[in-house]
Amino acid sequence: MNERRPTPLLRAWVLTDAQRFLLLAVLIGVSTGLLVVCFHTSIELIDFSVHDTGTAPLMRVLWPALGAAAAALIVRVIPASAGSGIVQTKSALYVSNGHISFAAVPGKFAACALSIGTGTPLGPEDPALLMGAGIASRLGRVFNLSQRSMRLIAPTGAAAGIAAAFNTPITGVLFVMEEVVAGFDAAVMGSIVLAAVSSVVTSRLFLGDSPLFSAPEVVAIGGWRALLSYVVLGVTAGLFATTYVRVMTLLRYRLGAIHLPPLVGPLCAGLMVGAVGLVWPDVLGTGYRAMDAALHNQYAWSTMAMLAVVKMLVSGVAFGAGTPGGLFAPTLFLGVMLGGAFGGLAPGWLPVAAGPQGTLVLAGMAAMFAGVFRAPMTAVFMAFELSGTAESIVPAMITATLAFLVARQLHRQSILDVVAEHEGAVLPSARLVRPDAPLHVEDAATPVSDHVLVVNTTWSAPEALAHIQSSSAESALVFGANGRWMLLDVAALRSAMADEQAWEAFKTGSAPSVDGRPLEYRNVEPVYPDEWLDVALRQLARAPVVPVISRLDHRHLLGVVTGDDVRRAYGFERASPPA
Repeated sequence: MNERRPTPLLRAWVLTDAQRFLLLAVLIGVSTGLLVVCFHTSIELIDFSVHDTGTAPLMRVLWPALGAAAAALIVRVIPASAGSGIVQTKSALYVSNGHISFAAVPGKFAACALSIGTGTPLGPEDPALLMGAGIASRLGRVFNLSQRSMRLIAPTGAAAGIAAAFNTPITGVLFVMEEVVAGFDAAVMGSIVLAAVSSVVTSRLFLGDSPLFSAPEVVAIGGWRALLSYVVLGVTAGLFATTYVRVMTLLRYRLGAIHLPPLVGPLCAGLMVGAVGLVWPDVLGTGYRAMDAALHNQYAWSTMAMLAVVKMLVSGVAFGAGTPGGLFAPTLFLGVMLGGAFGGLAPGWLPVAAGPQGTLVLAGMAAMFAGVFRAPMTAVFMAFELSGTAESIVPAMITATLAFLVARQLHRQSILDVVAEHEGAVLPSARLVRPDAPLHVEDAATPVSDHVLVVNTTWSAPEALAHIQSSSAESALVFGANGRWMLLDVAALRSAMADEQAWEAFKTGSAPSVDGRPLEYRNVEPVYPDEWLDVALRQLARAPVVPVISRLDHRHLLGVVTGDDVRRAYGFERASPPA
């Protein structure tokens, strides 16, 4: 039977995979734009109902607590809606092949609308990023995309979400390429641009095309005194950004170490936020109104300095307590207030130009964003797109670059690295990229076989001895009490495990002894599936077996890599011994 071939007319209507992917990017952008419009509207309606209707002082204290507790309850029911959203999106790209639970979309929408709308001092942009990525992941599964396309679909939705949230297509594209994808990959650039543009066009149909802030008075840079002012502001912002990251790190770990019930932490943080809001109401919620006022010189420099300090503390407490919300808006708030305070204070103390307030405020905003998120290119174009003034570009370039360099020198981690580490994930940043290399660790990794015994320290002594004695493996991998993977000789371990006390000592991190001599072992550095294969090769120079672990859980062993595995991956087989 002859196979029927499509006619030329039919072939003209059959789309290639690349064309289908680009059309899907437009659909993702439109869907995300509509969702972000609803998200912003919900936050504004809740905010108006709570704060703009003559609420009594007691209720003004209680509303942030009630909103945070309600949001925490949603997170309890839908764990995928926790956090800011950026770490989850990067995890989808580098760990779970683009898969994001769709439950995160309605969960994040409801939790963040309630928390931010009632006054939690966090932002809606990061949650919008996750919601866009969640929509993209869902549509990718509906259209049965390949694994490679699914990996690329999450950042496409993320760009749509952040572009619609800020009403800034360039910022959305640059942030996703600079921080989420961690590089400018031609394979994903086209889809990201299409999704960002289509989401912004959709949101502007409902919210208008005005920038987030009304355009302030901004003048082009001129003279050495003006240049010096931007240099000093950039260095100052780098120091302030480092302080903010360290404060967030401290609060995140200290509050997490208290081990309060899931609803109690956000509730207590909300009460504190509400009490502070009685004195400093401008720090509540997104802070957009206060930022716009600062751009137009409506605050004294001392007020802006105090607002920056208060916002740093309350946003750190809220986020550290587990209240869902984003970090973009608080960071921009700090930068705006820092730039405004600098503009009012510095001319009286330093040989710098006074200049228009708006110029320094925008430059401070860009500098703070670059220092906290380590995304200087995004920061520069954000200042331009949020204000609509091209004269802001050069001052923003100077301050953002210096703040980035100072912050990176003083603190190796960005705020996203801190959040990821606290959640137990090790994700690539702009300094650690998964390139399109010929081979990665996952190409050579093999399941744990009889050649490697994985010892579980939760076993009792008889269970451990039974597993060890029945194994034909020559080497054993153990995740030790010191939080590191260890490689041991099974024969020696079998002799040591005959003593129950030796096993208990081993479980607590003490090496047992064989005939009075300590059992020899070596710490081995694990590798991740998405790393270059030569990373595993370097580790194989130190140990015959290298564990492959999950970026989300260091104790989760995905497989192992040996020298034979690497040779097979490269197409080489071990030479047969001579006869």
